[in-house]
Amino acid sequence: MAVWAAESTSPIERVVQLHKEVAGVAPEHTASAPGTWVLIGENVDHFGGVTLVGLTSLRAAAAVSARDDDTIAIEVRGPDGMSFSDAATVDDLTSGAELKKLTRRIVGLVHTLISRQVLSRDTRGLNISLATDILPGAGLGALYAGDAALALALAAGDPEVDEAPFRTRLAELCSHNVTVNSDLAVLRARHTAALRGKAGTISVVDYSDGSVTQAPHPGKLGVRIFSVTEAWGEPYAEQTERIAAHRAFIDEACANFGVASLRQLPDAANRAVEWVEARRQVHGADSAPEPEAVRFWVSFCETETLRSLATAKALRSSRENDLFTLLNSRTEHHDLDTPDELVAEVLRRGAVSARPAAVGNSPAVLAFVRLSEADAFVKNVAKNYEVVEVLPGDVASVEN
Repeated sequence: MAVWAAESTSPIERVVQLHKEVAGVAPEHTASAPGTWVLIGENVDHFGGVTLVGLTSLRAAAAVSARDDDTIAIEVRGPDGMSFSDAATVDDLTSGAELKKLTRRIVGLVHTLISRQVLSRDTRGLNISLATDILPGAGLGALYAGDAALALALAAGDPEVDEAPFRTRLAELCSHNVTVNSDLAVLRARHTAALRGKAGTISVVDYSDGSVTQAPHPGKLGVRIFSVTEAWGEPYAEQTERIAAHRAFIDEACANFGVASLRQLPDAANRAVEWVEARRQVHGADSAPEPEAVRFWVSFCETETLRSLATAKALRSSRENDLFTLLNSRTEHHDLDTPDELVAEVLRRGAVSARPAAVGNSPAVLAFVRLSEADAFVKNVAKNYEVVEVLPGDVASVEN
C-alpha cells in the first residue's frame, strides 16, 4: 500500500505526445478537466435534491483530430501503466453492435454531440486520445473528467465554449450519454462541477431549479482531504441496478403526481407510500416496490438534501464544528452498501471527519484530517490502504 502521486508531466503534455504518436498528426484541439469529489448529497439528483461537489488537482486531458474515414480511433493512458486502445464507428453504436464499455461511452458521446448539433452532422471519423492522472476506484470521478475533457475538446471551435449556458448544455449531454451508453449509474453533479465549477470552492448543485452556486472549500477550515481505499481498480458498478431501480421509481412517482421532482411534493414519503400500496392492491405485489423500501428511499433523499443545505450553510459561515458533525452524522436508512468499517477505521486513526466517497458509486472513503495531524495520519494509513490526497483543482478548460 502507498500514497499515490501524479506524474511530473501534465496530462495535457502527455496527451499531445500520445496523439502525435498514435495518430501521426498534431491534435486539432485539446482540453482538460478535473477529477471531482462528493462532499455530500450523492444519489439525490433524481429527487430534486442538493449535491455538494469539489474539484481535484488531478486531471484528465483529451486531444482530437479529424480522420478521412468513419472510424473513431481511441487511445487512453492512465495511472500505473493503464492502457486502452480500440476503434469503432457511430454506425457500430447505433446498430447495436457489441462494443467495449469504454468504447461505447466515448463513441456515444461523439454521437450525442452530433445528434444535438454541438458537432456538425458532417463529422466523420476522429482520432481521440485521452491521458489521465485520476485513479479509478478512488471516488474521484475519473470517467466524468474524461467525459468533460473530451466534450470540451470536441466543442472547442464553438465561440461560446466558455459561456455558462453552453457549459450547462455540455454537462447535460455528457450525463445523458452516460445514462444511455454506460452500465454505470450517473451522478450528474460531477459533470456539472467539472464544467461549471470554480477553483478553490465547492459547487452547490440544486436540482430543484438547476442552479449552481459556490461555497468555500473545507480546506479553509484547517484540514487536508484524502481518499482512502483498499485497492485502486475498475469503476465500481456493483450497485448500479439498485440505483437505477430507485431512479426509475422516482421518475414514475413524479409522472403520477405531476411534479418535476419529488422534492416539490408535500409530504412526499407518505404520499409515495400510499401510492405504491394502492398500486399493489390493484395490480399485484409485483407492480410496485415494497412500501417500506419506498419510505426509506424517499426519506433518505429528503434528509440528505437537508444535510446538504446545512453543510453549505456551515461552509459559508465557517462553522467547522457544525460541518464536521454533519459529515460524520449517519444518514437515513437506505439499501445501498456503504464502507462503514473503513469510515470507522480512518476516524480511529486520526481523521476529524470521514464519510463514504460516494454511496453506491465507490468503495472509497474521504478523510478530513487536521493540518497538524495530516502527515502522521498518512504515514499510518498508507501501511494498510491506498491513499491519495485530494488537493483543490480548477474547472475544465480548452487548452488549444
